[in-house]
Amino acid sequence: LWVIPEMVGQCLSAMLMLVSMHWFIFLLNLPVAAWNIYRYAKVPLGNMGVFDPTEIHNRGLLKSHMKEAMIKLGYHLLCFFIYLYSMILALIND
Repeated sequence: LWVIPEMVGQCLSAMLMLVSMHWFIFLLNLPVAAWNIYRYAKVPLGNMGVFDPTEIHNRGLLKSHMKEAMIKLGYHLLCFFIYLYSMILALIND
């Protein structure tokens, strides 16, 4: 349900950073955007989506999906603090 909005948001964020020439943040967003596109492109035709509940439990993929979710959580926390630091630095320099 939230895979497509996450993918669009991540790609849009990466493109905005590229246009505004924030290279470090662009390079930080690029692998996650590419990973989201890759995961969405590799969904088999019969599945409901990336996180098809039947496939996750039938194949025992729950552990790998939880690991991926924790990695994404850590990534988003890191990005939050980098963005917060950048905002405070921009406010102080003005």
